[in-house]
Amino acid sequence: MGIFTYLALTVSMATMYGVGAFTSDWDTAFDFKCLQGRALNYIHSDYGKFFKDRKWELFCRSVGATSACEQSDYVNEFNKPFNYVCPLNKVLTGIASINSDVHEDRRFKFQCCKITGKNPIGCHLTDYVNDWEKKMNFTTLPGKVLNGANSIYDKDHQDRRWKFSICNVQ
Repeated sequence: MGIFTYLALTVSMATMYGVGAFTSDWDTAFDFKCLQGRALNYIHSDYGKFFKDRKWELFCRSVGATSACEQSDYVNEFNKPFNYVCPLNKVLTGIASINSDVHEDRRFKFQCCKITGKNPIGCHLTDYVNDWEKKMNFTTLPGKVLNGANSIYDKDHQDRRWKFSICNVQ
């Protein structure tokens, strides 16, 4: 892919998914939070066999005013599964992570915010949205929000598989 095609695609995605694009790097910590009034709606990651890690690309979409944001503590230990759901009718607006080369895994924190005058309803967990050591591309449709994440770790692949909790907004 040429640089101009890549730039055009990046600008197109930023326009489509809204301000708040973020990309992490291999084996580094990151702490991404959507701007006020936005929630996570696009999660992409690539697995690097050399690094035994995922590089993350995150985008946010406008959802209306957000408030009462709070960040969780780490929701997992290295090499362990987790199931996290935002508390008190909140939606996912941020992800933070640290990497361990010793464990070849990451620990995660999530930021959740309340959407003023709206609540997530009819939430359900997706099937796995990625396979071991493969790309992950996950997007919520308009009118849908994320309010949780579920992940398992496999020591043979030194990777995680992911499911997300999606809700309607009312």
